[in-house]
Amino acid sequence: MNTYNLIIFPFIYFFLNTSPNFSVSQNKIQDQGDFHKIYFIKQNWHTAIVINTQELNSDLFSEYDLFSEYSLIDIGWGDEEFYQYPGFDSGLAFNALFFATPGVLRVEGISISKDEYFNLSEIVIELNVSEVQFNKLCNFINKTFYTNDKGEAIILSRKTEGKIVFYKAYGSYHLLNTCNTWLAKGLRKSGIDIEDDILLTEQLFNELAKIGFVIKSNYSAD
Repeated sequence: MNTYNLIIFPFIYFFLNTSPNFSVSQNKIQDQGDFHKIYFIKQNWHTAIVINTQELNSDLFSEYDLFSEYSLIDIGWGDEEFYQYPGFDSGLAFNALFFATPGVLRVEGISISKDEYFNLSEIVIELNVSEVQFNKLCNFINKTFYTNDKGEAIILSRKTEGKIVFYKAYGSYHLLNTCNTWLAKGLRKSGIDIEDDILLTEQLFNELAKIGFVIKSNYSAD
């Protein structure tokens, strides 16, 4: 490892992997009529919102038709190059953090069960949102897709036999506007009381733990 990597890699790793230290919730969130259950997950440096596909349609989620066959949809926003790279590249990570780089939406169709998918995550938090909040959140996600003159989302690449699709997105990724910031903004736009100056994964999930139900945390306090 060269001198550059020795200096910058620990910082990048810390920024992308900081995780909160909290316990799995002992209380159960009660089902509340028309409330929707949404989920927030952390998988390595990937943070995302996960939605039950059966609760969506083409009006609520513009790219629904491509993912309607799956049981869950995993949606995250990030840096265009780093997010599409297979693996970890410190140079791309450096550029993503310290330069304003184009944004991308990563949408993944999940065919395995919810429990199986959550087993692949380090952290999972469940949140109940009202019908109005859910609709506003979906609208926020739809408006993140960068569209052409015909109003069509622009696909940049497909991975894993089309289960993962990367779309050109509005917004620039950098140190002060991360995937965690994007998720927090979406919740704020939906009328959910959460801090909007969130940068780190740790900040996001600590805020979510205050208002949601911690299903899983590999960083639980003893």
